[in-house]
Amino acid sequence: MDLISVIVPVYNTEIYLNQCILSILSQTYNNIEVIIVNDGSTDMSAILCEEFKKKDNRVKVIHKENEGQSSARNAGLKIASGEFIAFVDSDDWLLPDIYEHCIKIINKYNCDVVDYNVIHTKNKTKVVIKNQKINYEVVEGQNILLDYLKRGQADITPFSVCRKLYRYKLLKDINFPIGRINEDITTNYRILMNAKKLVHTSFNGYCYRQEGVTTTRQGFRSKDFDLLIASKELVSLAELSNNITIKYFANIKHARSYFSLLSKIAFYGFNDENIDKKKTVSYLTRELRKNFIFLLKSPMPLTRKILMFFLCIDFRLLSLPFKLLRKIKNV
Repeated sequence: MDLISVIVPVYNTEIYLNQCILSILSQTYNNIEVIIVNDGSTDMSAILCEEFKKKDNRVKVIHKENEGQSSARNAGLKIASGEFIAFVDSDDWLLPDIYEHCIKIINKYNCDVVDYNVIHTKNKTKVVIKNQKINYEVVEGQNILLDYLKRGQADITPFSVCRKLYRYKLLKDINFPIGRINEDITTNYRILMNAKKLVHTSFNGYCYRQEGVTTTRQGFRSKDFDLLIASKELVSLAELSNNITIKYFANIKHARSYFSLLSKIAFYGFNDENIDKKKTVSYLTRELRKNFIFLLKSPMPLTRKILMFFLCIDFRLLSLPFKLLRKIKNV
């Protein structure tokens, strides 16, 4: 049986950690090692990590200074010994048979990557899936990169490394960019550049918790500009390809980044007093207007095109109604 190394970065998630780690240790495919990387937690997370290590010899624990999720993932990769690599965020959890399902696919198709479904949950601690119909799609060669970029047009979490099982060799020379958010976008692309075959499965296996404040569901911060850095890097990586369509979709991703950031401000406002709010909105609006026709002709979903239209006129056309809606909810 091939060993799966599951890397779990941890930072102050004591209230979720038990469910997360137990969901990995209780997998029906039990030939796994769980590498928990405590990234300088200040709550009880560090103690909980050590307790898991004592109870199960499949658990390894790394304690390090806080440097962010990318640094924690890199630290986990350095000591991983599995033939396959998986990532799980410490506030999420797995359904019990996802890795068994992935290994069966790998044995059947001899693929390098398995991409599985993510279930978005809110205020839930248990998800029950009954009689799910499983569909498979095999993607090979350069079509893997094209498929990755095209799915980013509609899928909510297409770029997350947490929804895939990888052969370790694909990540051998890969490092996540330290100190940045939206790091999965280009890192996943770099990984997939090394892949020869990928299989998508409609099997539900990863539960993504949408509870409380997250990186994507909070006010705009200066760190959010990392999305522009990532999307520009994606365009540069796509230029290495001789595939015009890959380059096209990479440019769509970059153009949509201005839409995404301006939408975030409209929905959640600002969460950084050091930002020049007027200058930021002006810059993002100007860049979005430059890309308006390009995005209007793109495969971008119609609902987002409508939102883009209002944002290009004045982002307050969306921000004021949403502010009112949030006030009503808090009453």
